[in-house]
Amino acid sequence: MSVRMPVYKTVLVGEGGVGKTSIAVRYTEDRFDQKMKMTIGVNFATKKVRVGGTDLTLLLWDLGGQPRFQDVISDYFIGSKLAIAVYDVNRIFTLHRLRHWIDRLHTAVPSCDIFLVGNKIDERIEGMGVTLEDAQEFGAEFDAQIFEVSAKTSEGVFEMFDAAGKHLAEKTQ
Repeated sequence: MSVRMPVYKTVLVGEGGVGKTSIAVRYTEDRFDQKMKMTIGVNFATKKVRVGGTDLTLLLWDLGGQPRFQDVISDYFIGSKLAIAVYDVNRIFTLHRLRHWIDRLHTAVPSCDIFLVGNKIDERIEGMGVTLEDAQEFGAEFDAQIFEVSAKTSEGVFEMFDAAGKHLAEKTQ
């Protein structure tokens, strides 16, 4: 008799162009495409991970961030256990717009946890954009864990997803 591996639906949310797809592709395929196309609607990816001797699957739902997809997005949230809310560290408005995304998410799934992820740290210009302190202050409102990553260089990406797997495994025990 085989033991069924738990599957955890994880949604990536945020404005268009912040790098949600690049983060998912870096994690699931360990590659970066400089010419990544805009996500139309939703992309899916899965990754099997081992957390403390337990195997589990992360089912990643990468949601398009353009305004024209907003009407259908709320339905995609249902069943989510974790949201990876992504902003571009160089564009502060992408952090502020996450409030809208998180509010919509929590309307559909009030118990969904949040990881707040600043992407594009390889392009950060000192003294501009979103500081780690800005992110911590924003994230405190949602009891979010904070991460900074670069999908391009892979810095922090695997560590963030390792933390996601561990968080989900612990939450359901």
